[in-house]
Amino acid sequence: MPRSSACRRMLAVPRALVSQNKRRFQQDGFDLDLGYVHPRIIVMGYPAVGVEFLFRNPRSEVQQFLEERHSGDYFVFNFCDEPKRSYSPSIFEGRVKNYPIEDHNVPTFQMMMAFCDEAAAWLDADEKHVVALHCKAGKGRAGMMACMLLLRMGYAASATDAIDRYNRERVHDRRGLTVVSQKKWVNYYATLRAQTSVPGDVFLEPTFEIQKLRLNNTLTAAKLPKLRLRVFTLRPDGTFKSLFHQDTGSNEFELHEEIRGCVLLEFYRERLNGCMRAKHFKVWFNTYFLNPGKVEIGYVAQFLYF
Repeated sequence: MPRSSACRRMLAVPRALVSQNKRRFQQDGFDLDLGYVHPRIIVMGYPAVGVEFLFRNPRSEVQQFLEERHSGDYFVFNFCDEPKRSYSPSIFEGRVKNYPIEDHNVPTFQMMMAFCDEAAAWLDADEKHVVALHCKAGKGRAGMMACMLLLRMGYAASATDAIDRYNRERVHDRRGLTVVSQKKWVNYYATLRAQTSVPGDVFLEPTFEIQKLRLNNTLTAAKLPKLRLRVFTLRPDGTFKSLFHQDTGSNEFELHEEIRGCVLLEFYRERLNGCMRAKHFKVWFNTYFLNPGKVEIGYVAQFLYF
């Protein structure tokens, strides 16, 4: 579709609405949910076809953008794990790599290190090379990985610096990377990066046993809702492995469950009809950063993604 067509101008409204607070690239006739967080690092929304073409980045225009501005010098990384959001590498001249991460969640340490090493190798190969990162919205998962790459390439001095830069360049209100666990993973990467500069280095993630888990908050026992705890770890391919679930009417859970690597604690509260489907909050952590003994993980609000 020609970029100057009346149809394209009409579609600008729904596309802008879907973009929400994200900056759009509006130069040289383009109007894309896309931004440069560094001259060599692009973060963008999913390059869509079919019905989604109407309100997301049209794939044909993303192709045209990359060809006009970075012909032969770009590499695309796709962090979507949703069904039907992978596509043939031939769409972008064979330069596509998938690192699937579930929405609002985090990658394994092996995955984040592999991505950063692969993207850095492409950027180091030629000063004209760029990378284009996307998930579905081009905000959380892609933003988290962009922050890690800023650190890997030395474009940011710290995790805070990387996140601040991403929030400044990708969105209007500086609320780009908002999921607490995704910000935690950027800090994790910064710490791991400071411990070694060897590409492909493997970090030993120790095994722990969770014996008891206690929630401390301001709710009285009379007001405490019935809760369900679900515990997951990540398999090497990034898919979830369920370890444990338990319902309780108190603020304590008896687990006695071994955990290793990336661990998700997911809490649900009981609805009025007795269903346990209302998510209370969730917490991600990695056992590499745990010490034996009592561990406290704080949160400041209910219904918050951690």
